[in-house]
Amino acid sequence: MATKTKKTITITDKIAETLKQDINNGKISAGEAIFERNIAERFHTSVIPVREALRILEGEGFIIHKKFSGYSVRQINPEEMVELYDIIRFLSGQILSKAVPRYTDLTYHRFQTLIEEIDKSKDIDSKILLFKEFVETAFIPAGLKYSLELTMQIFNRNTIIIHGMIEKIFKGTLSTQFMRQFMELCQKKETEMAIKLWMDEYEIRTKNYVAILSNDKF
Repeated sequence: MATKTKKTITITDKIAETLKQDINNGKISAGEAIFERNIAERFHTSVIPVREALRILEGEGFIIHKKFSGYSVRQINPEEMVELYDIIRFLSGQILSKAVPRYTDLTYHRFQTLIEEIDKSKDIDSKILLFKEFVETAFIPAGLKYSLELTMQIFNRNTIIIHGMIEKIFKGTLSTQFMRQFMELCQKKETEMAIKLWMDEYEIRTKNYVAILSNDKF
């Protein structure tokens, strides 16, 4: 049996992960500027791995870069959440309508495994990675390669929003009740109800988070 090669943790990985935790824990506030030199001094390194780490965080949607202004922590606003919801709702509906009828025993086994791993995990970042895999598992059978790639890019680009939802709505946890209900409906061949559940759940979470963001804004 082939053994898995253990990934080497680089200074870039360490910087990216530490900054991500600082953002999620509120140690670095939304809108706050991030200076390469300060981070390099903090980690006793050059600015090269710092820039690589910042590009990683930018790709995951935690920070943004503006010409002449540099990097800053991304700020989420209600208008952005509504726009994002409209995009995800359309794509999800199109993908799930083709994917659900194609689920196999292997799909349901993977669903169950991911749900159990989410329940056991104590780390928010791990829960989010597992949730993304659950979403991808639900979408892949559709065979819509471009739509799947676009949807997962949106999810990966907005990791900070998922973090915010978990922190603000679920108080640091991630309920798997919706996932279990979705899986059960699909197994019963109640495709329309399963898709409606998926869409309604996302709508409820979005509306709750928009309300929270609106209150925080004022």
